[in-house]
Amino acid sequence: MIRVRLKIGDGASNPVYTDTTYGLVYLDSDKRVASPTRAFEKTSYPEEEGEHIIAKTVDEAFDYKVKFFIDPRHTAGSPATIQTANATIKAFNDEILPLNATTGQRTALVVTFYNDYKRHKIVGYPQPIAEAKEFWRDKKNQVNDVVVVEWTIRVTKPSLCDFNLSQ
Repeated sequence: MIRVRLKIGDGASNPVYTDTTYGLVYLDSDKRVASPTRAFEKTSYPEEEGEHIIAKTVDEAFDYKVKFFIDPRHTAGSPATIQTANATIKAFNDEILPLNATTGQRTALVVTFYNDYKRHKIVGYPQPIAEAKEFWRDKKNQVNDVVVVEWTIRVTKPSLCDFNLSQ
């Protein structure tokens, strides 16, 4: 099993593993090897061939997607059911987007996602997990239910990311 780590907000200085803490088993993530850059500013004229560009650019904001399998053993219940997978997703969403009881609003906490296998450190704002990519149940009740989800992190400041992480 490939292990990845996650730090939520100002959490502990040692990031926690997603599979043991949150019940999310890492399957895959973006194949990105660097931040994208903004397009060059350009000007073109009908009477001239080609175009004129200003050859300066900066890193662009981007979305980083991670695919997880919901580990039914992480949640209460034996055998695990779709409801326990849903409870796992809800608990995770509540942690990354805590609810302010007074205002009824949710505020996303900055997350740091460490993928030691790909040597990525991604820092950004999480989107809640709202949809399963794969979802099925054993009709004979001999195997646990299977839920695969995709999680998106919106990177607004690419300079905080590291695509050559040395742990």
